[in-house]
Amino acid sequence: MERFLYNLRVIWACMKKDIRSALTERVFTIISVFLPVNFLILLSLFVISGGQAPTAVVMQDTGPYAQQFYNAMDHAHSFILQKMNLTDAMQAIHQGHIVAVVVIPTDFDQRIAAQQPVQVDVTINNLNTDFTNDIRRAVPLSITTFYANAFPHVVTVVPQEIDAYAQDTGYIPYLTVSILVIALVIGGLLQSGTAAAREWENATMKELLLSPASRWAIVVGKMAGALIMSLAALVVVLAVLIFVVGVWPVHWGEVIGDTLLTMLIFIALGTLLGTWIKQRMAFTGLAFGVTIPLFFLSGAFGPISFNVPAVQVLAQIFPVYYAIVLQQHAFHNFILNTYGIGTNTLILVAYALGFIVLAALVLRRSVVAN
Repeated sequence: MERFLYNLRVIWACMKKDIRSALTERVFTIISVFLPVNFLILLSLFVISGGQAPTAVVMQDTGPYAQQFYNAMDHAHSFILQKMNLTDAMQAIHQGHIVAVVVIPTDFDQRIAAQQPVQVDVTINNLNTDFTNDIRRAVPLSITTFYANAFPHVVTVVPQEIDAYAQDTGYIPYLTVSILVIALVIGGLLQSGTAAAREWENATMKELLLSPASRWAIVVGKMAGALIMSLAALVVVLAVLIFVVGVWPVHWGEVIGDTLLTMLIFIALGTLLGTWIKQRMAFTGLAFGVTIPLFFLSGAFGPISFNVPAVQVLAQIFPVYYAIVLQQHAFHNFILNTYGIGTNTLILVAYALGFIVLAALVLRRSVVAN
């Protein structure tokens, strides 16, 4: 019992020491808090700018059929529509402000009513292949949708959509939840890894190693300090995600549990790597060099089941994948793999325990080396 109480005092002392050290380095603390938010904002802006093609519509006919065609384009989920005159539209496309110009001719309604062919001119700035393909797919879709609504008897083959989920989810709400995970990864790694490396740079780790304190207590104490400091970044990211982006969790309990578990994993990994590398600059470079590829690999932009088998196998080696699966379920009720929530959680728990054990072993090995 006496040994247990002593270890608790060690944990408390290590935690307080790391928190004080982090607070004295205000610049780094501010960066560690706002860097995850920057990832959230920058990647969200990336999706906003690339999600739909800005398109000018020249309404030379304003009749009911022309308006129905415009509405069909507006609901194609591929355009950001702007009504312009022909001169302004052509100037905008040549200046690179828009991707396409769609001209609804003056006799659109007249020809439709007379069941005559109508030519709708589409001018495309085909510099960007993604936007170009979106336009090429969405314009025929808009034509089909227009005829299906205006003349149901003309379109005899129509799709019947059966949705897997009760509501559609936009790309930004999906991506921002994945960014939350990468924010937890970066925040946990930076807080814990730099704290561990700082001990070696300042030679204070030797004092800890020469003390009778348990190596487990030292590791747990340093992890607790990093967890407390990481909560600031977590609160900011969650506030932006919920109140600014407008993504509200379906399962609040899962959000809290999955978030703490993810933070624990990468705080343990950061403690392990910081103890092993012993230099903050080298550790920071490694943290960024590893984190960014993992983000793109682990299903941040969509379920990895849509990718080739090799990518699926590779992604499932790393805990980021399982963290994204759990957070997507917590926020959107999505089921992104067949393992079930319990199994995904147990996999993350195994990663957490494994990293904690490895961190303690690396620290114990450092005792022998020193």
